[in-house]
Amino acid sequence: MKKKILKAVAVIISIALVIGICVTVNVFVGNPISKHIVTNTAEKHLVEKYSDKDFEIEKVIYDFKDGYYHAFIQSPSSTDSHFTLVIDMYGKLKTDKYESDVLTGWNTSVRLGNEYGEKVDGILDSQSFPYAVDMGFGGIEFVSMEHSNDPFVPDYAMLIEDLTLDGEYNVNELGAKAGKLTIYINDENVSYERLAELILEIKKIFDDADVKFYAMDLVLEYPKDENGTKKEGCVEVRDFLYSDIYEEGMIERVKASGGAEKIS
Repeated sequence: MKKKILKAVAVIISIALVIGICVTVNVFVGNPISKHIVTNTAEKHLVEKYSDKDFEIEKVIYDFKDGYYHAFIQSPSSTDSHFTLVIDMYGKLKTDKYESDVLTGWNTSVRLGNEYGEKVDGILDSQSFPYAVDMGFGGIEFVSMEHSNDPFVPDYAMLIEDLTLDGEYNVNELGAKAGKLTIYINDENVSYERLAELILEIKKIFDDADVKFYAMDLVLEYPKDENGTKKEGCVEVRDFLYSDIYEEGMIERVKASGGAEKIS
């Protein structure tokens, strides 16, 4: 009798474990039935709304953070024509991101920004780059017309609505118009003089590599000590224009850019 009870308890525990695992898996990765329903919804939506396009479902994944399935759509003939359909587990379409991602020019701006960023990374990540970069990247400043007058948007930012879908652009020329470098450098000498010197030297490095930019954020900080902590204090420039980078009066322009009070 005791063995039968223990066996029954073991079966109950096993079933509970299986149910628990299934629930956990469902929470984090969804379930095959819902995924099948979602895929059918996505296929039907593409036929009904985009019959004149060659859109294909690249993949369908469940995002546990928002509780929805995301069907990733891509056109094999259009680099910038990719977007997401957001669908609930019952197959109800919640969001179609075609207009916001494709028609606005957003995808095109991201592609061009990434291409420019790769050029910048090639310089900053090179073993020949002579400075200790704590963080560094580059991008092209784009803005939607809706946000073009926001106070934090630089006046040299380019409108994404002006971009052409799948358009071929010289990203270096775009960089000269709206490219921005953001670089954090560690150095024992944290001073306006050293910051001005670095800006001039970095400009020369980018000129020699023929990678153009319009403005630069450069932050000069102390390196970490053996305990992994940094001495307080830094100097910096924000949106320092390429056209302002020349030797005469350089230190004065650096000081006037807003970093003076940050030296400890």
